[in-house]
Amino acid sequence: MLRQIEVWVILGCVFLMGWGAAGAATPQRAVFSVTLTGNLTKDWTLTRTVADGECDKVTTTNGHWRLDLATRKSSRFVILGPSAPGRPLRVSSGVVRSIAGTASQSGLNRLATRGPRCVSATQTRNCGSQRRSFRNATVRLASPARGVGRFGRLQGAAPARSFSGSCPEEPAEIRSIRTELTLADAPLTAADAFDRNVPRFFISGNTTQETTLEGEYNGKVTERVRWTLTFTRLKR
Repeated sequence: MLRQIEVWVILGCVFLMGWGAAGAATPQRAVFSVTLTGNLTKDWTLTRTVADGECDKVTTTNGHWRLDLATRKSSRFVILGPSAPGRPLRVSSGVVRSIAGTASQSGLNRLATRGPRCVSATQTRNCGSQRRSFRNATVRLASPARGVGRFGRLQGAAPARSFSGSCPEEPAEIRSIRTELTLADAPLTAADAFDRNVPRFFISGNTTQETTLEGEYNGKVTERVRWTLTFTRLKR
């Protein structure tokens, strides 16, 4: 059974790299060239105890997965004003393209035999480090609520998820936790998007989330997602 016990969210501030007051004259359409960088990590620790006669066999696993990604070239975004007062911005043509990334996975499995009538023994297997790469992935940005920018799932990045689930051990409960850019939101406001005096700005999301496991496996999964999307204003 999975139980989410704690979430820390740090919505990255919007840093303006221009001049003039945000919220100046605000035409309700703006065109940008955008680039993306980010990294995602998933760390897990779990134990499983199996009775074997008068002995207990305890398997302990520590696993670490990391994905670093960046765009190889910029994409074109169009941001439109809200459809009604109080509604979020509309992100048209909001697909970030040409994303390349490298994922790595490492960890260890430890098997210990315990029991009052058993010969205690411990075997440790270091899983080493594996790497996978991809190119030409895409991801869509939307604004599901006023003042919020949120990514969808990465598309075309399947190699980053293609590691073996045996070393480090990664049972189905762990594999089902797919660390994605969707985990981290960032502020996205009309004041930033439509101020012509701001030629460039960026938004950043930074979130850490922990999930506990109980049942056949006991342990914890810690996910962290950080990304930065840079907007460079284009002429209409």
